[in-house]
Amino acid sequence: MALRVIRENNRSEGRKPVTGVAIIAGQPVIMAASNEVRTYNDGTFAAIPYGIAIETTTQLPIAPASGLVAGEGYDYTNFARGGLVSAFITGSELELYDDGRGAPYVAGDTYALNGPVYAKEDGLVTSAVGGGRQLIGSVVDFDAATNPTRLRIKFSI
Repeated sequence: MALRVIRENNRSEGRKPVTGVAIIAGQPVIMAASNEVRTYNDGTFAAIPYGIAIETTTQLPIAPASGLVAGEGYDYTNFARGGLVSAFITGSELELYDDGRGAPYVAGDTYALNGPVYAKEDGLVTSAVGGGRQLIGSVVDFDAATNPTRLRIKFSI
């Protein structure tokens, strides 16, 4: 999972992801027309984010065992419940990081304490203001202002 829950306020019920869309926990998601969820990828910024994804829909690759290392199996602790994805929808505080499937935020951005974060058109969290990007929260903590490996946000979707 690419997010750690610091303080949970509210979460949605599980919804089916749009077919063919890979969701990483921690990414902003929106409701599709079919009552399914997908990553926020609205270049016009007309859609308001539904929440922050809790589950990841892709498994880490399985590595075979060798003479020196044990093989990597399935991750039974981080699964989308029956293929469903739920979302944190109001006021929770989350720590985002890269778990090997990619960071749910733009790592190259410069973040500031109490600075705003936005839903970017490629489905990531960013600190860069642009166009009509939707404000989703603020930065509470990070380990480095530029290229952080972890980013803690309190979101206000």
